[in-house]
Amino acid sequence: MERRLVWYKNMMLAGNLAANLCGIALVSYFLTRPFSGFSPVAWDLRQQLGWIFDPIALAAMVFLNFYYERPIRRFVNLQREGQSISGDLALRARQRVLNEPFFLMALNFCFWLLAGGFYATAFLHLGLGMEAVRSGILRSLFTGLVTIILAFFVLQFLKQRWMAPYFFPRGGLYRTPKTLRIRISTRLVAMLCACNILPLLAILYIFHLSPFAASAKSRTFEVLSSAVTVDVLIFITLGIVLTILVSRNLSRPLHNMIDVLRAVQHGELEKRVQVTTNDELGYCGDVINEMTQGLEELDFIKDTFGKYVSQEVRDEILSGDVPLDGETKEVTILFADLRNFTLLVETLPPRELVRIINFYFTEMEKIIHAHHGLVLQYIGDEIEAVFGAPLAREDHAAMAVQAALDMQQRLQGVNETLKQSGHQPLLHGIGIHSGRALAANIGSPNRLSYALVGETVNLASRLQELSKKYDNRIVISQSTRDKLNGEVRLKPLPQEKVRGIEHSVEIYTPVA
Repeated sequence: MERRLVWYKNMMLAGNLAANLCGIALVSYFLTRPFSGFSPVAWDLRQQLGWIFDPIALAAMVFLNFYYERPIRRFVNLQREGQSISGDLALRARQRVLNEPFFLMALNFCFWLLAGGFYATAFLHLGLGMEAVRSGILRSLFTGLVTIILAFFVLQFLKQRWMAPYFFPRGGLYRTPKTLRIRISTRLVAMLCACNILPLLAILYIFHLSPFAASAKSRTFEVLSSAVTVDVLIFITLGIVLTILVSRNLSRPLHNMIDVLRAVQHGELEKRVQVTTNDELGYCGDVINEMTQGLEELDFIKDTFGKYVSQEVRDEILSGDVPLDGETKEVTILFADLRNFTLLVETLPPRELVRIINFYFTEMEKIIHAHHGLVLQYIGDEIEAVFGAPLAREDHAAMAVQAALDMQQRLQGVNETLKQSGHQPLLHGIGIHSGRALAANIGSPNRLSYALVGETVNLASRLQELSKKYDNRIVISQSTRDKLNGEVRLKPLPQEKVRGIEHSVEIYTPVA
């Protein structure tokens, strides 16, 4: 690990030095002395000056590289020592990592321009002629172009292969502010320059500007030079056209994918990638479309789930914050039951009955959800709801009682609507009890439901049955009353013996 961290610190420096050495070697190979434009005296003088200028320039380049990499090296050193890294230092180090290829390419080109100026000035001062001056400038310029293109690809490889995974283990490179981005078109232009334009320009230089071209006056050389010039121009033009076509063929589907993914990020799941190829890009487009369709189906399931529970509860359950494998909770249970429902079944057509019962359930459910309750199930004409689960609430008893009062009031509006349709009014009774109950996912492996079980649930159901005896009023238990803190005026009812409970139960009803 220690050796790897040292490698991370010096990786870009080593890659840049390697690119410069390769650039010098390539240019020296293409432009040997007979084709370089230098006379033997100028060539020897350039070699001697190089032993002075090149080490100084190299040392200055390394110093500036080290200076630029200070945040990067500080980041690596602190991580190697196991110390904490501030957010500001981490951000600056990541910005330097992403921008370093551009910095080093600019640095390389500036030094090679400086080298061209240095050699040209020296040749001019020593009286070696304009041919040597021009050759010194062109050779340095050509070496600089070759070097920055080599550095472009070498540094990009090092950044993507090692630096980015180390400094961005969770990705997010695109979100790093104040950084330059290398687009696909930029990479293709660099490839065009490396494999097409620069080599062909070197050939043109040999045939037109080198001393070899000046000394070769034969008819054959002139014909060959003209043919080479035409071919070079044709190949450069063809390379530019092909680069533009390939760039557009790559960027268009990628932009389409980015647009679709951005739409998905903002919750728009209906967009699809237009797939036009059967290569890797086409495969990526098909995968994105399959993913979007899957997200659309999940969103539909989520919305459907929200019809069975409140959105608040749905979001908590889907986020994994609510344990569904069983827990004992302090809750308030509410049961509401329609009266004379059997008579309605016998007297009304099935479609009309379903419409009325659904209308009633819809209006009651709105009230329950408005008071942060959860409808657990509809049992025939009965509603079972819970307050305080799965999301815990301190005021679950008050919420349940207030929901019951609002349900009574909303029932009057429901009956007004039914009366206008020629139907008899509905009556319901409500029982409420607070206590501890087991909340869990209950059922078979193929079908589960969120349910509450225990004596609290049974007593709430019994209180709902008792409401028939008291003109279908709201009947609440002593336990619920104790949790209201006087928030609702209550009237005591006679103690009742409830089935399944050994002792008599104190019950109350709210006073309007």
